[in-house]
Amino acid sequence: MVEYLEVSIGGRKASARLAAVTFVTGRGKSSFLEVLYKVLSNVGKKIPRIGGEWELYVQSNDVAYSIAASKNRIRQTVSIRGEEVVFEHMPSRGVHRVVKPINIAVSSADVVVPEIRTEEHVSLVAEEDIERLNSLLAEARRALSVNALFLGPYIAPRSLVDASTTHVAKLDSHGRNLAAVLANLALYKPSTYDSIRAAFRKLGFSISVGLAKPGKLGVIVTTKKRKMPLAKAPCSIRSLLTILTALHLEPDILLVDNLDYCLTPETTGVLVSAIKQKPVKLIAEIHNSDIAKWFDTVDKSIIKVEL
Repeated sequence: MVEYLEVSIGGRKASARLAAVTFVTGRGKSSFLEVLYKVLSNVGKKIPRIGGEWELYVQSNDVAYSIAASKNRIRQTVSIRGEEVVFEHMPSRGVHRVVKPINIAVSSADVVVPEIRTEEHVSLVAEEDIERLNSLLAEARRALSVNALFLGPYIAPRSLVDASTTHVAKLDSHGRNLAAVLANLALYKPSTYDSIRAAFRKLGFSISVGLAKPGKLGVIVTTKKRKMPLAKAPCSIRSLLTILTALHLEPDILLVDNLDYCLTPETTGVLVSAIKQKPVKLIAEIHNSDIAKWFDTVDKSIIKVEL
């Protein structure tokens, strides 16, 4: 799990040591979350497209990783117990190389934490070095690979989704497929679904998901006085249901852009209860730093970025 990170954009840097709940304030908050999410969710995959010059440094136990991207060059450094492997990729020239501790062309340096694969003839000694380095890089990928989930900046779950959509286990960034995710939980993880419903009963709301009309799954919200589709429910309830569901999906890291959108002290209490029970690190962008006071949890931090 990532413990410490630094994000730099255009020469300006922000750093954070992650707590159970880390609040991000200041300027460039969304960019901070974007760089972090896009890189960490693509370990072992192609380097994501992020505009401008940017850098990310992350540390997980004895593994450190950095990536620095500019228009003409992307440089990655992987450090494991003091041993460094450095890759360079020049997109415009099609250059893919390892430059440290050996200097050799590789088939792809445009992957987050690449593997050393080469078609060039190398000596037996070099082959042994490459095998050893690839073992270290595989260890780094395991340490840095996280299940990251991103929500925001605006959460807008739909009341109805196509019933043919099955096995949906991950929310999209705006929570639009929430009904499908809840239906999947109700079918395959009923205890998790029941936990979400129980949290809402404490607020005086009943949540149910099922076939709303032919070919459509829907979420219904019920109070003592009325019954309504999710889209007609209060904004605080729609937002809470989406974020609470995300927490119950148990990603390693949940990033929420614009957390304070529709948040209330009452709905915050429900989130805090879930956070204390789940092994999830929450990184949340907020506009009002006073929101952090609503989170009654010891392991929290507030960082201010100027990016």
